[in-house]
Amino acid sequence: MEKDLKNLLWKGLFALLGILVVIVFLSHFAKEPIQKLSNLFIEIFGVYGVGLGILLSDSLPAFMIPDAFLVLAVAGKLEDIPVVVFASIGSITGGSISYFLGRYVFPKIAFIQSFLQDHEEKLVVHLEKYGVWAVVLAATTPLPYSWMAILAGTLKMQYWKFLVSSLSRAPRFLVYYYAIKLGWLS
Repeated sequence: MEKDLKNLLWKGLFALLGILVVIVFLSHFAKEPIQKLSNLFIEIFGVYGVGLGILLSDSLPAFMIPDAFLVLAVAGKLEDIPVVVFASIGSITGGSISYFLGRYVFPKIAFIQSFLQDHEEKLVVHLEKYGVWAVVLAATTPLPYSWMAILAGTLKMQYWKFLVSSLSRAPRFLVYYYAIKLGWLS
């Protein structure tokens, strides 16, 4: 296994452990305010809000990390399977929006194209080296999935390849959801 691939996998494991530590900390020191926010969010949006929030997160880079919506779902005591299903659907849909923005919209806007070129240099290396596996890596590790989706569109990766690789978001949300739940309940 190549060194940079191993590094990405280690970063993914450390990110998951980091999330677990943060959740344990929040569950001990900020449980009540998070519970109130979660209850309000769930009352207004329900499980669909988790999917919509993650859709926005994965279609608008830097909007909010998608795992924040998983925390709201766990704190709001939503059922596990619907949360993971709607999170996955929202993420894959959001990633598809980012892909199409990267493919058709952003190349026509000069200042956005310049911004993308400045900030996506690290991701280009992964996409050129690993192809669709770079999307799988971004979908399952700390690499920013929405940026990788934009880049895949900009570099004209075939959409079906992007979509199939993006399906790896589902197991990622399953693992992260249960890690968050474990941290919240401990």
